[in-house]
Amino acid sequence: MAEAIGFSGAIHLAAVLPALAVGGLVLLRKKGTLGHKVAGWIWVALMLVVDFSAFFLQREGYGWIHIFAVINLVSISAGIIFIKYRKFFAHAACMVGAYVGTAAAGVGALMPGRYLNFVLFGT
Repeated sequence: MAEAIGFSGAIHLAAVLPALAVGGLVLLRKKGTLGHKVAGWIWVALMLVVDFSAFFLQREGYGWIHIFAVINLVSISAGIIFIKYRKFFAHAACMVGAYVGTAAAGVGALMPGRYLNFVLFGT
């Protein structure tokens, strides 16, 4: 029988699932438009929830995986600073890196033997 995911886990999943969808749209759509900017800020807000909620997801203290939440926060912050100074390539690199890192963490979290896999699938 699968155990409950808990409040922090529910918040984390409730933010990461739309963040992956919105982030994918931001990456696929035309850049620099009002839609890109609005969706980008929505993605940033969701990612702040994802990254900060990650610090409450611990069963035996903090682990190496929490370092990625810090890296993500730094990358997203740098991306915001870069776009302010019109450094488009650096902005894109930071934001794409944060998106790909988040997707990779999700794949890792769903692997057999991982807690989320056990909670969702019982394996």
